[in-house]
Amino acid sequence: MTVTGGAPSGPVPPRATPGAPDAVVLAAGRGVRLGALTRSTPKVLLPVHGRPLLDYHLEALSSVGVRRVALVVHYLAEQVEQHVGRGRAFGIDVTSLRQPEPLGTGDAVRSAAGWVRSDPFLVCYADVYVPGETALLARLLEDDVPKIVAARVPNGGSFGRLRTREEAGELYLVDIQEKDGRPGAALVNAGLYLLPRSLLDLVAELPRSSRGEYELTDALSALVRRGGTIRVVPIEEWVDAGTEASLARANELAARGSPGASSSAGMDAP
Repeated sequence: MTVTGGAPSGPVPPRATPGAPDAVVLAAGRGVRLGALTRSTPKVLLPVHGRPLLDYHLEALSSVGVRRVALVVHYLAEQVEQHVGRGRAFGIDVTSLRQPEPLGTGDAVRSAAGWVRSDPFLVCYADVYVPGETALLARLLEDDVPKIVAARVPNGGSFGRLRTREEAGELYLVDIQEKDGRPGAALVNAGLYLLPRSLLDLVAELPRSSRGEYELTDALSALVRRGGTIRVVPIEEWVDAGTEASLARANELAARGSPGASSSAGMDAP
């Protein structure tokens, strides 16, 4: 596996493949903390301002030219598949990939390894709400430098906390510490990435984490340790829609339709 070390210099690299990249959308989770709301409805189909949360992601991907989307499903998979179909309503071509067991984000991405053609490719967690997602995706696709979107939150210990370094006015990933419990504000993993296809080799080698899962973030940290570069793209508003309170916050932001209060409102521990 070949990776590029250090911060990119000179002209940005050209697109490795013509057009927009493939996208892998992770929609397998149950949403246990949402209680009765997800007893008979998948978390990604819960309404946000009158529309399923998943629709916001699929429409944003379509808006930036993405056409091939792999949808990784598990809990109440039939409902998600019936809702999306082949993706024609969104102007995309959707392939549904069923995760036999919910063994983490790394396992979910690994299930799509044989499907991904483009280099780089996008990964999107479907259970978050990001105001202005279309514009954010456009930023990610300005060049082929691998990227991770990070949200500024006041309770970083409850999420995947990013350690970063700064070079030439840009932030780059050092590693990600999963839910370390330390208090204080932090940049945390927002669940949206532009990744090199070579990362799939690292995903295939992942051991289980202390939580018993295969963590995509462990593969990202390994990529950096081996000399890879991942640029950090900070955002101020983001909701992990994993509790009733944070889902209500997502509804509030979607209804408002434009950025406002910081991401400190509506951030709940997973």
